Amino acid sequence: MIERITGKLIFVNEDVALVDVSGITYSVMITRAVGERLIAKGKVGNEVTMYTMYYIEGSMGMGNLFPRLVGFLNKTDLEFFSMLITVPGLSVKRSLKALTIPVKDMARAIELNDTETLKKLPEIGGKTVQKIFVELKGKVAKFALLREDEILYAVANKCPEEEYQREAIEILLQLQYKESEAEILVRRAVDKRHDITSAEELIQEIFRNQLSPKI
Repeated sequence: MIERITGKLIFVNEDVALVDVSGITYSVMITRAVGERLIAKGKVGNEVTMYTMYYIEGSMGMGNLFPRLVGFLNKTDLEFFSMLITVPGLSVKRSLKALTIPVKDMARAIELNDTETLKKLPEIGGKTVQKIFVELKGKVAKFALLREDEILYAVANKCPEEEYQREAIEILLQLQYKESEAEILVRRAVDKRHDITSAEELIQEIFRNQLSPKI
């Protein structure tokens, strides 16, 4: 069982990280958020530690079995992922594609029966959402309490594409937010509400998000 690897990160994209450990290169399957965070922190070419889960892809009947590694940057996210893949129909690959929002946000959605948030995730349909509630509701509250600095995924490296998003960031800067914090709040609101077209609407959505019920 390979539970953690530390080595030089030699390549990363949204799906995989290649880590060189004493001349042996490990291919580690990752979520898009993990890839973005590694790139934003300039980890390519530097040492990185990943907490991993080892599994075998394929089945004995098919005759083709492939050893795989899935990696996260902290034990808590890996623990949540290990619970997520216990949901019927959510394979490792489907779960990796589905986990496009911070673990904290997904856990909160589960505990609050927030169907709409979960249905927006890739690989998650209405039937799967109900299965997630059945299997995980009442079990993931601790993940919803993660400290913000432990689960902030690196979206700040992405410059807002729309003028109204930049305007909203300027408003948040005037309210004493750090630029990185403002960009994260804007990105999350935009990801949640694709119909927003003005800075005023965006600020209102961020305000509503800040008032969301806490677990």
